[in-house]
Amino acid sequence: MIEKLLKMLEDGKDAPLLRFSLAKALMAARQFDDAARHLREAVHQDHDYSAAWAALGECLLHLGDDDGAVAAWVEGSAVAMKKGDIQAKRQMDVRLRRVQSRRLTVRQG
Repeated sequence: MIEKLLKMLEDGKDAPLLRFSLAKALMAARQFDDAARHLREAVHQDHDYSAAWAALGECLLHLGDDDGAVAAWVEGSAVAMKKGDIQAKRQMDVRLRRVQSRRLTVRQG
């Protein structure tokens, strides 16, 4: 699947959905660095792509970049709110609270 999506990208069919699909396949293969790169490009091409913001946060969290994950989810939550996508906003807000809670636990520990 990854090879097929990369081939489409190489053939000039670049689009936010293609980048998102490629990133999700890379995430499933635990290739989080590459996935994050494609997700960053997806949100660059379409800033209002809340699913890409959510996935970017997940990638960054897997890479140990809590601050980057929080920033992606904050931006994604704002985008989702603007679009009226309450479910996406709630999901990102839950992720934000989990990271913030974990940070408090570590500080207090």
